[in-house]
Amino acid sequence: MHLAAVITYLKYKPAWLQLLVFGLITIGTTIILGTIVDWTINWFYQLKTEDFVQPDFNNPRVLNALRWKQGLLTISLFFVSGFFFAYKSDQRPWRFLGFKKPQPAYFTFIAIILVLAAFPLAAWLADMNQQMHLPASMKAIEQSMRDTNDKLEAATLAMLKMDSLKEYFVVLFMSAILPAFCEEIFFRAVLQRIFIQISTRPWLGILITGCLFSLFHGLLLGFLPRAMLGVLLGMLYWYSGSLWPAIVAHFVHNALQITGYYVWGEDKLEKLTISPLLVVFSLLAVLGICWYMKRISVTHYGEWYDTDDDLVLPAKKDGPSNR
Repeated sequence: MHLAAVITYLKYKPAWLQLLVFGLITIGTTIILGTIVDWTINWFYQLKTEDFVQPDFNNPRVLNALRWKQGLLTISLFFVSGFFFAYKSDQRPWRFLGFKKPQPAYFTFIAIILVLAAFPLAAWLADMNQQMHLPASMKAIEQSMRDTNDKLEAATLAMLKMDSLKEYFVVLFMSAILPAFCEEIFFRAVLQRIFIQISTRPWLGILITGCLFSLFHGLLLGFLPRAMLGVLLGMLYWYSGSLWPAIVAHFVHNALQITGYYVWGEDKLEKLTISPLLVVFSLLAVLGICWYMKRISVTHYGEWYDTDDDLVLPAKKDGPSNR
């Protein structure tokens, strides 16, 4: 290992410094590329910044502009930031991000089963989250949070309004494919990796990243179900040694929700009720799958964070891995 390589690549730097650099990269891409995206979309659709303060969701130009802004900002913020960090961290950035075959290979199938099994539990957590209240002394803060939540929810539902099969595929690409690919690079492949290295405890790094993943999406009254999803995605990434299972699970989660809105509409989905027995079954299924993932995993801490490219640590084959 040449000294120049040790000095150059970020993966050889202290984890806190990596976090600081990644934060600066993220801020930079957000400001520069975000401004370019905002200006370009406004110019293309002949809109002004004021048109998005209280957007008219019945205006097709405003709605299409919001969708394109969401998609392009997802690329510029999550993908560009994550890949640039990986490029400065390793001579093989795609492999550094986890784009390799999961071990064992059927982890991708497990990812689909896991996200399907978690849906009833997530719905119950969302309902519980909505019913939580702050102390009486913080009533004004809570009302402000709920007002913000209502505005963000209205924007989300407006962008999920699909009147044709063409619109369905556009929304599927913007709100399922792009987030699944780009957000997993940002949160799991980079941020979770850094927090696990800082804490030296995989479960803690996964939990912190899952909570940040939820907070980053803005809807505080939906924090619990999104945090659970973030944790499950983090476990898929950690135990499989690959980013693909997390990407697939993320896509399936978003695609099913989008398809539900397209097929049944908002009204029918809101009337769906989840029985307590189904929630219990969902919880047991999720716990069982997580236990099974840990049991079959052959990844370990040294394999993730070995900083000598000339040394390949063997994965543990027998029994649970060192996690």
